[in-house]
Amino acid sequence: MAEAYFLKHPSQEDIKKKIEGFPAWLEIDLDALTHNIKQVQKKVGVELVPCVKSNAYGHGLVPVVAHMMTLGIKRVLVAKLYEAQQLREAGLDCGIINMDPLFSDEKFNEVVDQNITQTVYLQKTADKLDTAAKNRGKIVSVWIKIDTGLGRVGVRWNDAIELIKSVSTLPNLKIEGLFSTLSENLELDKIQLERMKQISAELDELGIKYGVRSMASSNAIFHEPDTYLEAVRPGIMLYGLYPEPKDREKHIDLKQCFTMKARIEQIKTIEPGESLTYSKRFTATKKMRVGTLHIGYSDGFPRGLTQKGKVKVGDHIKPVLGTVSVNHTLIDLDDTKVEVGSVVEAISQQGENDAAHTAETAGIMIYSLMVGMNFLLPRVFIKNNKKHYSYQI
Repeated sequence: MAEAYFLKHPSQEDIKKKIEGFPAWLEIDLDALTHNIKQVQKKVGVELVPCVKSNAYGHGLVPVVAHMMTLGIKRVLVAKLYEAQQLREAGLDCGIINMDPLFSDEKFNEVVDQNITQTVYLQKTADKLDTAAKNRGKIVSVWIKIDTGLGRVGVRWNDAIELIKSVSTLPNLKIEGLFSTLSENLELDKIQLERMKQISAELDELGIKYGVRSMASSNAIFHEPDTYLEAVRPGIMLYGLYPEPKDREKHIDLKQCFTMKARIEQIKTIEPGESLTYSKRFTATKKMRVGTLHIGYSDGFPRGLTQKGKVKVGDHIKPVLGTVSVNHTLIDLDDTKVEVGSVVEAISQQGENDAAHTAETAGIMIYSLMVGMNFLLPRVFIKNNKKHYSYQI
């Protein structure tokens, strides 16, 4: 079913024609994603439950999950119910764990009808989900979220046993996992891990089945192997991005999956003393060639790159001139031979303007860069040297 998803895409010739009309787009290297998944699997040796929230960290939810399924991934984690629904509407039948809270009968019914695994940490949620499942004659799987010390969401660790005991008695619910989010403080993380182990040990004594236990996301995969348990939940690392520079020291070889491309919209020659962009942030000191890209911070090219950003033009790395605005960015084109319509790499897959360097230059986290990629930018997916095209809305 997952392979069939890619067979539905336009022909290579049609995709090429579509790309010719794009002012800006993202190219997603699914073969790099394959490499990263295999690297993480080799490292952890337990089940991978990829976190694909925020449009798969900007990469494009449905094609990314479809590709993951071809690699043997059985279930994924989403933060919003509409993400789960996108996957179901695309015909993907993998397990989907939904972390979104449910507030209406309609949403409970949707979870049941679409065979979505719901995160539970409140008795009220469990009761309503059980009722919705009973009304439809179904059994619904759940993961119990336990707050072992982060303090964000989840049943508090010292109340977890009672909730899990209660949920285990509901006839139309099946507990398939216990999970918690680590604080990324080594001292507290050790305490959190022990709390999870104590809870599961007591459940074992009570004879209550709870499926897998999961604590580790990307940070812990790099630094805390004791937290792997039966399943890990890698997110941004699967897309070839290291959360922190120190993570590179852990010798997990990752390949960045995405490139942001844009076409030159207009080229002008300006004279010494001329000022460009808002607030006259750039003033030419010489006669120079300047290009306009129809891409800006609404697309995901950060405003923090104002006067600091770098763009790859052919074999040259050229500076951003002046302000990155909502929809436009100016770049230096001196010593280049590009023309209107030529393609540049606003963010490259590697080199001086790759994702890590771009985020650092803009003064933002790599997470902020990726979740800031506009849903409306076309995505072109490279798989086995073939291109597949998709809008992610």
